[in-house]
Amino acid sequence: MNYNYEIQYYRGLPLRLIRRFDYREKNAKRYVINDSNQNIWIPNRHLHDDGTIKEDANIDYIFVKAGRQMELAGYKLWFKPIGG
Repeated sequence: MNYNYEIQYYRGLPLRLIRRFDYREKNAKRYVINDSNQNIWIPNRHLHDDGTIKEDANIDYIFVKAGRQMELAGYKLWFKPIGG
C-alpha cells in the first residue's frame, strides 16, 4: 500500500502521517501535529485507505481530547467544534 505521507491540513492544522509498518493491523493511523513531537491517532473511518483524511471528516473531537498535545505543538483550540 502506498500511503500519503505528505502534509495534510485539517482546518488549517498541518498533519503528517507517521511511517509505520503495522497500519494493516490497526483501526487508526498516527499523525504528527505541525511536524512537532506531538501526535494524534485518527480512526480509519475518517480516512481513505492511503491515510488521506476524508474531505467530509469531522474529527474535531480528536483535537479537543488532545488538548495538551495541541498546546505542546504550539496550538490552542483555534476553532469552535462542530456541534459543540
